Amino acid sequence: MNEEAAIRFLIVIVEGENEGAGNPEVDLARIATPYYAFKDFGSEVVIATDQGGPPMLAEATRCAHASADAAGDAVRRFRGDRNARDELADTLGLAQIVIEDFAAAFCVGLSGSIWSDDDQGVAALIRKFLDVGKPVALVPGKHLFVAPEGAGNGLLILGDNDCSPLCAACALINVVADRRRDGVV
Repeated sequence: MNEEAAIRFLIVIVEGENEGAGNPEVDLARIATPYYAFKDFGSEVVIATDQGGPPMLAEATRCAHASADAAGDAVRRFRGDRNARDELADTLGLAQIVIEDFAAAFCVGLSGSIWSDDDQGVAALIRKFLDVGKPVALVPGKHLFVAPEGAGNGLLILGDNDCSPLCAACALINVVADRRRDGVV
């Protein structure tokens, strides 16, 4: 990647297990916060879901109590941003993702084991990023299991509180910026 090429981040949204049911761990605050952290860094952002198309999101309960916090600001900004809303309504499917096109991935809502035998789905995509040494940030759903392989060859950033989306996004930005400076990305 040359110095002039834009850095591209992938945001993967894990939808609910049941058809037509959203993931209770995924709301707009957990998407908008990293989305704007990456955009404000000057990066390109691509949003993906398992099958593509608009994701089912949980109601934004995390930022309702604190309208002046970063998550609340990001949600308001997202709701007023036609391009961002269009990107969320027309996400790519996982089959359309080419890992080499991205510097890092940010995943929200993943539950279960990353290192399963399944070669399809979000966990398989995350494993592929880690296997080639790309950094991944996870703001997990319930019961995420990262052992036995841990981060493989990559870097895995985990967090699961209200500040995690922004902290994880900032950590990814710093890692990618350092790698670019060192000629790794």
